[in-house]
Amino acid sequence: MEPTSDATDPLAKPQFLAEQEPDPSLRTVTKGGPDAGAIDAQVPDARVTAEERFATFDLSAVSHVVIQVSITRQQDIFRRVGYQYDWDRPGPFWHFLGKIAAKAIFNDEIKLDVLNYIPLGRREFICYTTPTWTATVKAREADGLTEPPPLHVIEVNFKKPVPSQPLEMSWVPARDRVLLQIRRWNEDSGGEEDNPDISD
Repeated sequence: MEPTSDATDPLAKPQFLAEQEPDPSLRTVTKGGPDAGAIDAQVPDARVTAEERFATFDLSAVSHVVIQVSITRQQDIFRRVGYQYDWDRPGPFWHFLGKIAAKAIFNDEIKLDVLNYIPLGRREFICYTTPTWTATVKAREADGLTEPPPLHVIEVNFKKPVPSQPLEMSWVPARDRVLLQIRRWNEDSGGEEDNPDISD
């Protein structure tokens, strides 16, 4: 998936990354293979929290997951699993973040597939589809229905890692602007967008 662009020029490598020296104690992603298997590490455990008011939200029906994460936070997370974060090849890191979220939120019972992403400054909003969504879409198409099924989306935030403690993340039901962007991506089959601001 090619990165999309916005007014902040996210395709320009952040200066602080350009000035950093590689850490020789960390592994680098496998070159030439598929992104999904480029990071050969055990998926770490993570604690998940959500506000009590979302207790009735049906996680089994989630169609998409949107992970909001900064570049610095990704560096922290992947340093923990022994890998050097590589800004020039983000795909493997998106896939691995999806594995962490799937394990923590869905008990590792589903696979999250990267749909698209939006870079905003030093943050990335990475959108994943779930098997629930994919199966529902295929079933509706088989029945001759062209209108996509309803969206049921959560947004996930990783907290700053604490040494000797499991990773922590929280989730909330997605905001309207996030739902709108996902609808556009689905309608356009993942085509490029103008990157509207979906941040707070």
